[in-house]
Amino acid sequence: MTPSAKEDGAGARAASSRWSARTIVAVVVIAVLAAVAYRQVFATLVRTWEASADYSHGYIIPPIAVFLFWREWKKFVAAIGRGSWWGLTLIVAALAGYILSIRAGVFMTQGYSFVILLFGIALFIFGRRATAKVWFPLAYLFFMLPIPPFLVNEVSFALKEFAARAGSAIAHQLGVPLVRSGMTIHLPAGSLRIADPCSGLRSLIALVALGALFAYLSRGRHWKRVVLFLSAVPLAVGANVLRIAVLCVVAGIWGVDAALGFFHDFSGFLLFVVAFLGFLVVRRALRLGGRSGEEA
Repeated sequence: MTPSAKEDGAGARAASSRWSARTIVAVVVIAVLAAVAYRQVFATLVRTWEASADYSHGYIIPPIAVFLFWREWKKFVAAIGRGSWWGLTLIVAALAGYILSIRAGVFMTQGYSFVILLFGIALFIFGRRATAKVWFPLAYLFFMLPIPPFLVNEVSFALKEFAARAGSAIAHQLGVPLVRSGMTIHLPAGSLRIADPCSGLRSLIALVALGALFAYLSRGRHWKRVVLFLSAVPLAVGANVLRIAVLCVVAGIWGVDAALGFFHDFSGFLLFVVAFLGFLVVRRALRLGGRSGEEA
């Protein structure tokens, strides 16, 4: 190798080192600024996770996202290239949305703007190829955010109505004497009222997040992984219908107090276990394997 070539190689390595140092400093500075700007959003998120059982799973979403990012770290670093100006567009859009959300007093969109900001930063600093390697860990953070209230009300009502109708029909077919009137199921021993916590929305939200994780970590054809992800909805709804049916049977045999006591709370946990086992069955039926490397 000629001295000139050696100098060029050394210069390239030095430039790469300086570029890496600048990138690290830029990421640290941006992270600190984002943490300061969104500190109230994070505090409100934690309070939401504490106050609402529907979002109690929010605590585990960030650690899972960090773990998934760590799994893709080597691929991410290897794919780092020239930043994309589309990233700056996302950054501006996210910050504009954040400012408008503050002025309008809408918390939900503040949280969504943070995740969009992360995508923008990744695109602007690390480029498209690198961002493509970690799109799922970033997108998974959406599961820690609350759903729009108007959508929650619509979905919760639809889930309650279907669970009451289907659950009471199953119990009736099993020989339980009952009459359903809207969200209330009347039995000889008393009445069961299908309230919001019994809509199954809590399990649906958690299971969709679990389904996304299962699908991402599975190895196989894309359409099979999409089917696995989408199976979260019927599994959650079906498990809740089964829960209502069992509650009706328990109320018909041992009384309403027995159905609304320990068994009511235990059945919620049992519902999640049944749906989780359903995931395993669907995954096995689709012949999906663990994602230890590239897709088969």
